[in-house]
Amino acid sequence: MIEFIDNIGIQLFLGSGSAFLDGLALFFTNAFTWVPLYISLLYLIIKNNDNMQQIFICFGFAVLCIAISSTAANVVAKPMVERLRPCNDPTVMYLADIAGNLRNKDFSFFSSHAANTMSLAAFFSLLTRSGMLSIALVSWSLLNCWTRLYLGQHFLTDILTGLAWGIVTGICCYLLCRKAIHRIIGRQNFISSQYTSTGYAYLDIDVVLSVLFLIVVIGMII
Repeated sequence: MIEFIDNIGIQLFLGSGSAFLDGLALFFTNAFTWVPLYISLLYLIIKNNDNMQQIFICFGFAVLCIAISSTAANVVAKPMVERLRPCNDPTVMYLADIAGNLRNKDFSFFSSHAANTMSLAAFFSLLTRSGMLSIALVSWSLLNCWTRLYLGQHFLTDILTGLAWGIVTGICCYLLCRKAIHRIIGRQNFISSQYTSTGYAYLDIDVVLSVLFLIVVIGMII
């Protein structure tokens, strides 16, 4: 079953060769590409929390999402499993050109890109309770996952495991964050056409959505 799933991912990897898709994958897989998005998420937290204590709690647990998912993938799983990346696996690496000759030397299982991005998507989806932001951030995570498959950095099971771990991490960090905030301000439920049920302004959420959309457009143009 695992081999069957990975063969699906390999077919995606072997589909590389389009100069346009190569450029997209290399642009979107670069961590620096998404710095404006991270800044806009920080802006969202700062703008929609009343005091520095709340801001530090939300920001701290968002950072904790990445710390936990990255540590589990890069420090625990990869050295333990020692699975070669498709781009370095002798049974796969010569079957297609690698865009940008991207051949990371560390191991493949499981994908920290998938875990990191999905943990943030899950955390902010629960934090803001905005349907549009949830769809956008999950799509962003899946876009990052596609780049890792396309560039031969991961097998499909690496991606699926990373996504699952990211969801668990994001949910757990949110639950701890909510518990910490409730101790400070108690339970609140916002009923307004301008705010989500957790008190995040739709206008500020639109800023995040606009930044994300702009990054995607830039990636398709350059």
